[in-house]
Amino acid sequence: MTPSRPTSNIDAIAPSDKMVNLRELLSGPRFWIGSLAILVALYAGRGFLQERRSQARLVEETSPAITFDAYSNGVTTVLYDIDGNIEYTLEAEEQIHYLDNSTQLTNPYVRLYQGSGARWNIVARSGRILAAEQSDRIEQLDLSDEVELFQNDDTGNTMTLSTSFLSLFPNTETMQTDREVLMTTNTLRQTAIGMHADLRQDTLTFLTEVKGRYEVQSSQP
Repeated sequence: MTPSRPTSNIDAIAPSDKMVNLRELLSGPRFWIGSLAILVALYAGRGFLQERRSQARLVEETSPAITFDAYSNGVTTVLYDIDGNIEYTLEAEEQIHYLDNSTQLTNPYVRLYQGSGARWNIVARSGRILAAEQSDRIEQLDLSDEVELFQNDDTGNTMTLSTSFLSLFPNTETMQTDREVLMTTNTLRQTAIGMHADLRQDTLTFLTEVKGRYEVQSSQP
């Protein structure tokens, strides 16, 4: 008996079942629904990325940059010369050190020493220190808002000098301002625009519009 040829699953499948009609697939409703879903997903993804970029850019623009690296309060600084004598002391209620090596002060109080005692005392509402590039020594101290200098000499006379802004240069022991200055002593009241002081020579030079009058104290009781 002649064996019969085994049947195959492939042969059992009709040709029409093995072939895919691409034209019907590309033009059918499932194709358009799938394409629409892909487009919606692409647009949604692009919109999400743009929104995240906008949010990141907004955070960068609105976030304040950190410009300082140290803060302290109740500060007292004492600077000595090469012989161990005090050159000056600086006190402040608050001190903020910035990255550009400047320091902002609140209510600074400076005492400048000559010999064995304080020669000048200076107070102000605010101050700004410019440090020397190669060291931490103060190169320039700008004082502003109700700046007042005062000193007492050996005879008991008091001198007070008021201005709105003053620059102090500790290295050269000089002070200067281009603002209006009022100087008062026991017998003199003088105003001027601009002043230069040499602490080593103990001299004050008033620059322009100098006006003054002597006020002699009466001996009458």
